[in-house]
Amino acid sequence: MHPRSGPCIPHRPYRLRSGLVLAVALALGTGSVRAGDAWQASGDIRFGYVASDSRTRGGAESDADSLRARARLRLRGDLGGGWHFSGRLAARLDSDQDHDEFWIRTYAPSPAGLYNGQGTIDEVYLEYRPADAPWSLRLGRFQAAWGLDDVMKKSLDQNDSTNFDVTWTDGAWLQWKASEDWTTHVIVRHNDRRGPTGTLRRPLDFTDDSSRLGVFAAVESKTAIGPLIQRTVTLNWLPSALHPYGVADPRTEDYLAVTAKATAQWPLGESGTKLRLGGELGYAPKTPRRAVMNSGTGRADALSWQASLNVMDILPRHNLGIVYGRGADGWLISSDFRPNDTLAELRWVWQATPAWQFDARVRRRQEIDLTALARNARRDDDIYVRATWRF
Repeated sequence: MHPRSGPCIPHRPYRLRSGLVLAVALALGTGSVRAGDAWQASGDIRFGYVASDSRTRGGAESDADSLRARARLRLRGDLGGGWHFSGRLAARLDSDQDHDEFWIRTYAPSPAGLYNGQGTIDEVYLEYRPADAPWSLRLGRFQAAWGLDDVMKKSLDQNDSTNFDVTWTDGAWLQWKASEDWTTHVIVRHNDRRGPTGTLRRPLDFTDDSSRLGVFAAVESKTAIGPLIQRTVTLNWLPSALHPYGVADPRTEDYLAVTAKATAQWPLGESGTKLRLGGELGYAPKTPRRAVMNSGTGRADALSWQASLNVMDILPRHNLGIVYGRGADGWLISSDFRPNDTLAELRWVWQATPAWQFDARVRRRQEIDLTALARNARRDDDIYVRATWRF
């Protein structure tokens, strides 16, 4: 979003409406398409109002608001012999967008993925799932996310296409169900020399030949044990990708980050209402210098965390959640938590029908560590009200 600089320009809302009309037409035209029983079309359209108010370190304030939408259309099918295919188109639209572009490259244009007004192919992969085998292998471009199992579903690491964003992962994904309770995931991802496809922030850089392949691994269980309903441990390894003295400096280090996530739930009375608590802790042994992160002197912090309190079915199909988290200035891999920020968020979700979901959010993000010359901590307040239709 851009600072508000004048009255609304009439043609910009028209662009958003045109994009939505096209997306709805595609949905209606393809939502019931079948090529036998092996192929199926599906998708979702998310639209809403977003607004923000920001203060810089120097004290300058700005605000912005717009109408925003994200439209996605998928075609998936069974190729036989254990092989499956999935492909999806995605577009991000905004009433303040300045251009329209179809982005087909092996890197994303920004840390949040697509800019407003851009579309892309955010999924195109082959998956091999042998009958009765405990493993599967996915090759190509896909979506991968490991958030807390709460209302907000935020993550300190891998979490593609949150909110209105469009990001993706290019590579290979092996899933292996070692037992009835535990599943292991290993993703080998490709990072283009011009940049990644998801939120991997500077001074992570991939111009070095040895940095092009990274590894994400996770072990997770959603089998309930007492109140515990989620247990996950993840590891991110980005060899030779960290430039601790800035991307202009040739010195590199491996960037390694580990997280532990857990969610627990208890019933509240006989009405079906449940209390759900979630938490995540992340640690990165090697971090950049604070001078590179513009957060002070010395080595950047390594420890990040989030905690959430949720009331599920506070009314039938209504959930309410609160999350507070801290992203260290050396934590560079989260799409939900910016480095060197605290985050506080209140969110309400109403699953009106299986096809329709309504969300409202209020959020504040504020800088933690400052340089000696900074007057104020940077602060961003934002809200959204949105609806999602799945077909």
